[in-house]
Amino acid sequence: MQTEIEIKFFVSRDIRQPFFNLLNSLEIISNSQAELGNVYFDTPALDLRRLEMGLRIRRSDDFAEQTIKCRGQAVGGLHARPEYNAPVAGDMPALDAFPDEIWPSLSTRDAIQVVLVAQFRTDFLRRHWLIAFEGAEIELAWDQGEIVGVLGKSRIDELELELKSGEASALFGLAEQLAGLGGVRLGAQSKAQRGYRLAGLGKPLALQSLPAINGTDVAMRITAGLQHWQHHEQYWLEQADLEQRRLALQEIRQGIALIVDAAAPRAPVWLAVLTDLSTHLALLAQASADAEWQATLSTLFHRADYVRLQLAIAA
Repeated sequence: MQTEIEIKFFVSRDIRQPFFNLLNSLEIISNSQAELGNVYFDTPALDLRRLEMGLRIRRSDDFAEQTIKCRGQAVGGLHARPEYNAPVAGDMPALDAFPDEIWPSLSTRDAIQVVLVAQFRTDFLRRHWLIAFEGAEIELAWDQGEIVGVLGKSRIDELELELKSGEASALFGLAEQLAGLGGVRLGAQSKAQRGYRLAGLGKPLALQSLPAINGTDVAMRITAGLQHWQHHEQYWLEQADLEQRRLALQEIRQGIALIVDAAAPRAPVWLAVLTDLSTHLALLAQASADAEWQATLSTLFHRADYVRLQLAIAA
C-alpha cells in the first residue's frame, strides 16, 4: 500500500511554451510518455462508491494493472488517498488481489466481485517527468484526453504533481511555480468523480450550506472553509444561470469568511490578501449582469496570485 499525495491542476488554455520553459529550469531525472486506457468498475448499486473506493484497470502497450483507491481527503487541490496496485490478467478486476483488511468483510468483497461491471472509461496521453526539487523527488504528469460515459464526453487537460519522496513542502513549492504559469487552477475533482457523473451515476454539483464545525480546531475549520470555497468555484464555472452564479459567489465568500475567522488569531501572511479578495468578490457580486462581469470572475479563478493564495492556505 502507498499513500498517494498529489496536487492537481486543471488547465484552461495553451500553456505549452511557458510550461516547457519552466521544465528547462528544473532538474529532470527521467521522462517518458504513454497512451493510457482506463476502465472504471463498480456494481450496478454503486457499492464501491458507497465505500468511498475507486476501482480501475489501466492498460498501455506494455502493462496492465488494477488499482483500488480508498477513502482519502482532497483540499486545496491536494489529494491524499491510500492506493493499492496489483497485476491483472483479464478484462475484469480480481478483488482478492487486494489486502483483506481494506474491506468491511470478505463476504462483502466477494458479493461485490460477482456483480462488477464497467461504468466508464478515461483515455489520455500521459507525459511524465520525475523531478528533483528541494531535496524531494516529485512526479509531474500532464494528462490530455477524454472521459467517456453514457451521457457524453468530457475533456481531460490536467497537471498532477505526486510526491514520491521527501517533504510535502517541496510539493507545494513546485506547485507554486506551476501556478505562476497562469491559465491553471487547483482541481478538487478526480477523474473518477467526473466519470461517475458522465455515467449518470453521480449527483450533479449543487449549492451547499456551510458545514457546522464544532470545536476550535483551526486546521479543521480552515479545511472546511477551503473545501466549501472550491466546491462553489467549480459550481460557478459549470453554471450558466446568473442567479445560481450569484448564489455560488455568496457561498464562496462564506467559505472565505470561515477561513478568515479561524486563521485570524494566528495572523498568517496571507490573511490580509484573503480579506481583500472577499471584498473584491462582494463588489463583483453587485456588478451588472453582463458578460464582462462573468469574464472577470472566470479570469480571476485562473490567475496566478489567486491560485497561489489557495495553495498557501492549503499548505
